Amino acid sequence: MQITGRFIKTIFRGSNSYTVAIFELDSRDDEVVTVTGYFPEIDKEHEYNLFGNYSEHPKYGMQFNVEQIEKVLFHDSANLIRYLSGAQFKGIGPKYAEVLVSVLGEDILEKIKENPDVLNTVPKMTIKRKLAILAGIESDMDQNYFYLTSNHLSMKNIMRLENIYGNDMMRIIKENPYKMIIDVDGIGFQTADKFAQSIGFSLDHPYRLEALANYLLLEWCSQRGDSYLEYDEFVNKLNDSIDAENYSLEDIFEGLRANNTVVFEEDRVYPITQYTAEKYIAQYLSLFPQEQFARINKEEIEQGISEIEKEIGIEYQDKQKEAIEAFFEEDLLILTGGPGTGKTTIVRGMVKLCRKLFPQYAITLCAPTGRASKRLSELTDCEARTVHSLLKWDKETGRFAKDEGDPLWIDLLIIDEFSMLDQWVFYNLLKAGKQFKKIILIGDQDQLPSVGIGKVLKDMIDSQLFRIVSLEKIYRQQEGSDIISLAFDIKNNNCEDIHADRDVRFFECQPTQVKDLTLQVVEKALNKYNTIYDSFMNVQVLAPQYRGLNGIDALNIALQKEFNPPSHSKRELVVGFRTFREGDKILQLKNQPDDDVFNGDIGILIEIVFAKEDVNHQNRLIVDFEGIIVEYTSETFVNITHAYCISVHKAQGSEYPIVVMPVLNEYNIMLQKRLLYTGVTRANKHLILIGQKEAFLRGVNNTNHYERKTTLQKRLLAYFDGDMI
Repeated sequence: MQITGRFIKTIFRGSNSYTVAIFELDSRDDEVVTVTGYFPEIDKEHEYNLFGNYSEHPKYGMQFNVEQIEKVLFHDSANLIRYLSGAQFKGIGPKYAEVLVSVLGEDILEKIKENPDVLNTVPKMTIKRKLAILAGIESDMDQNYFYLTSNHLSMKNIMRLENIYGNDMMRIIKENPYKMIIDVDGIGFQTADKFAQSIGFSLDHPYRLEALANYLLLEWCSQRGDSYLEYDEFVNKLNDSIDAENYSLEDIFEGLRANNTVVFEEDRVYPITQYTAEKYIAQYLSLFPQEQFARINKEEIEQGISEIEKEIGIEYQDKQKEAIEAFFEEDLLILTGGPGTGKTTIVRGMVKLCRKLFPQYAITLCAPTGRASKRLSELTDCEARTVHSLLKWDKETGRFAKDEGDPLWIDLLIIDEFSMLDQWVFYNLLKAGKQFKKIILIGDQDQLPSVGIGKVLKDMIDSQLFRIVSLEKIYRQQEGSDIISLAFDIKNNNCEDIHADRDVRFFECQPTQVKDLTLQVVEKALNKYNTIYDSFMNVQVLAPQYRGLNGIDALNIALQKEFNPPSHSKRELVVGFRTFREGDKILQLKNQPDDDVFNGDIGILIEIVFAKEDVNHQNRLIVDFEGIIVEYTSETFVNITHAYCISVHKAQGSEYPIVVMPVLNEYNIMLQKRLLYTGVTRANKHLILIGQKEAFLRGVNNTNHYERKTTLQKRLLAYFDGDMI
C-alpha cells in the first residue's frame, strides 16, 4: 500500500541507514505514523510517497514498514522556488528559481526530466546554470532508489550497497552486479543475478559465470556437508550445470582465483569460507589458550565436589567426578554421551564449583539453537544463549558484531549440542575468542552431524589431540527413561527387539495403514494439551524422507487435512503442491539470521496477505515463531514448509514431549543407525513408532552412512605438529 506524508522527526537512525521516524500523513489532519525501514537522509522540505505495509509491533504498536520511498514532486510555485534554490542547485538563487518556474510552469521538474533542452527557453540561461540544474536533479538519489527497486533490489540491500560503495554505488553495480555478492554480506547469487538480468546482462557474461560457479560450489558442498569438492567432480558438475553456450572453464577458474572466492588445493576445490574456517580453527586450537585458566590441586577439586553434592542434593558417580576433575585439568575438554548420562548435571556442578573457586572469571554457556539453549538453561539453572546471540548477529549488516576487533570477554566457554555446530559458525566463535582460557565442548557423537558444512566434533575426536570423557551409564530414571534405554541399545548394537513399555510403543501395521494410524495416534497425543499452539509444539511426527506413500510430504498433507482443515474463516494460498493455510504449523528450512529464525525452527502461520492487497503485488505469509514474527514473500517461500511432519535431520537439536515416528521398508537406504538413533532421542517423554518392526531393526543395524569430506582433522594434526598447511 502507499501513504503520503511529511517528515516530522527521527527517533532512531543506524549507521546502516535503518531508520525509525515520525511522519505526518497528508490524508488526515494531524495524524502521525511511526515509519521504519531503510532509506536515505530525509529532506524536511519534501513530502514522500511511502510504499509498504502496516504491522503491529508487540512492544511499539502499529508501524508502517517501508519497502520503497520516493519524493513527491512539487507542483506549487512557492515550494518549487524553494527547492530549485536549495544547496544542491549551485548558483541558482531564489530570484532565478522564480524565473524558471514562471517560464516553465509548475510541472517544471517533469519537463526537465523529459527533455533537458527545455531549459534553453528560459531567459539568461547559461551553460553553467543549465549544468547546475541538471546536476542538482541528478544528485537527487530518489531516482536511483526507484530505478534499483524497480529492478528487484530491496531497500534494505540498497542501503547496504550505499554504505559500502557510497557515491560510486550506481557505477559499480551497473558495471558488475555480481561484485555485490563478494562485497556485501546478505546479498547472494540469486539476488544479484535477478538484478543483472533485469538490466541486460547475458547468461554467458564472464562476471555471471564466475559468480555462478562460486554459488554452485557452495551449494554442492552444502548439500552433502562437505568442505570441498574433488577437482574432477567440480569440473564435471559445472559442465552439466552452466546454462550458457559459450564459456571457458579456464577463464572462469582464473576469475575465481583472482577474486579469492574459491581455493584450489591439490586435487580439491574449496569455497573460500570453508577453507578459511578449517585453517583458522586448526591454527587457533593449536595455540590455545593464550592465557591459561588458574590451576588447583586434586584435593581442592574433590573437596569442592563434595560441597556441591551437598548443595544440590546429588551424589556424583566416579565417571562424573572424572569429568569435573578433567574440567579443571584441561584447557579444552570434550564431554560426550547419550541422553540420560548426566551431561547437564555435570555441567551444573562444573559451573557452580568454578564460580565458588574462581569468582573473578566470566563463564558463558551457549548452544546452536534457541530450543537447545533454553533447555540447557532449565537443566543447569544457568543462563544460556544461542551462538548467534552471543556473537551478536547484526541483522542490519549481515555480520557477527563480535570478532577479533571486538572480542567476547569470556574466560570459560561451554558449548552444548556441539555436534550441531558447523565449521563456519565455530570459526566465527573462535575469531571472537582471543580471551577464552578454557573451552568445554558437549555433544553426542552418535547423532547426525551439523546441518551446515563439516563434522567438527568428529574431526576433533578422531584427531586424538584433545581430552575426551565419554559417559556411558544411564542415570535418568524418570519419565522417558525407556526411550533412553532404547537409544543405548541402538548405540551399543544391542537392539534385537523393541519391548513396548510405559514410554515406548510400537504399533505394527502395513504401509497402507500408516497414515490413518498416525492420525489416530497424533489425535490422542494432542488431547494431552489444552491449546492448539501447545499441542503443535509438543507433539511432533518425524519421518526419514520426503517422497513416497508415507513420506514427509504425504503425511503433512494428511495431517493438515485432519487437524487444520479448510475453513471460511481461514485464508489459504497455494504454493506449488502445498496449500498454506492460516493456523498451519510451519517449519523453517534455512537459516535466516536477519529475521532471527534458523533451520529447524517451528512456528504457526498467523496471517496470509494476498497480492491484490499488497503494494508490490506479492503474496505474503506471516509466521509466529514463539514471539518472533517473520514475513515471507514469493522469493522466500522456498525457506518454509509444513511442520506437522518433519525430517529427523530438521529435528536435530530439539526435543519434544511426544514423538511419533513411522518406520517402513519403503524408507529403504534412509534407514540407518545414526538417523534412527537421532530420531529416537528427540523424544523426552513418549515415543510412538508405527509401521514395520523388521524395517526398524534392520535400520538400527545398518551402519552405512555417507562420511562427509573435510580436511579439518588433517589440518589439526599438521598445526599441532608445527607442519602448517
